[in-house]
Amino acid sequence: MTIDLHHLRHFVAVAEELHFGRAAARLHMAQPPLSQSIKRLEAELGFPLFLRTQRRVELTPAGQVFLTEARRTLQQMDEGVRMARRAASEDLAEITVTFTSAALYRVLPAALRAHRQRFPTVDIRLDERPTDAQLAGLQDDSVDVGFVTPPLKAVSGLQIEVVDRDRFCLAVPVSSPLANRNSIGLAELSEESFVLFPHVQGPSLHGRLVSACRQAGFVPRVRQEARQMHTILSLVAADLGVAFIPEGARSMQVNGVAMVPLAGMPDDLTWDLAMVWKPRGARRALVAFLQTVTSLPPS
Repeated sequence: MTIDLHHLRHFVAVAEELHFGRAAARLHMAQPPLSQSIKRLEAELGFPLFLRTQRRVELTPAGQVFLTEARRTLQQMDEGVRMARRAASEDLAEITVTFTSAALYRVLPAALRAHRQRFPTVDIRLDERPTDAQLAGLQDDSVDVGFVTPPLKAVSGLQIEVVDRDRFCLAVPVSSPLANRNSIGLAELSEESFVLFPHVQGPSLHGRLVSACRQAGFVPRVRQEARQMHTILSLVAADLGVAFIPEGARSMQVNGVAMVPLAGMPDDLTWDLAMVWKPRGARRALVAFLQTVTSLPPS
């Protein structure tokens, strides 16, 4: 006998119900064939999966371990079938798009609206992930395209294109005298406390921001670190400091925060958003989405 998916599905149903009658009903089959299927599976494995009495059914220790692995196997198979169907037929047009929060400021909402108008039947699955998790998904083909903050570590087989460049402005508490300014010079911030994203989240951009401050004559005093833009703005609203944010984040409109233009920032210091994908074997549905993004009018 060879263990097949039917045996695994039968086993998982009984293990989750701990009752052969309920498991048989769930599987839309009679109880005797289900009992025989479990017995054949145990015989093939060489150890019992269940402890059976007249009143109850329990998993053995070996059965508990086997349940975890059986679930994993079935999930992988179901995902494999989904991905194969998607690859086999453009009629099942579906693309998986991952993104960091910065994509939500302008580019991604505009791209989704435009693409829905062009291809109303295409199903777009969205998933917010950090950059490293997006790259892993692109490598294992569970993700079609990601929106990330460059630069990226060298990853073979992927193509990257910058789709948006945003100037920086300054988020300040509305209680601050700076909130009423038409613009603020970078050198004027030497006495301010800052809320900043951690260095590990974006080493290159973090380093360039600190370098710009040094060139303006001071080292920024980072009072609090936060990863998500909404968290950063909420901490600014709580009067914990000021923050460098991309102009696009103005759309978030957090109470207690004023956005003020910055003067004196290096011209090439921008908050960039890039699109990354695997060009080899790209399906028509993905190519069409890439074209939608690159044809968006400048923000």
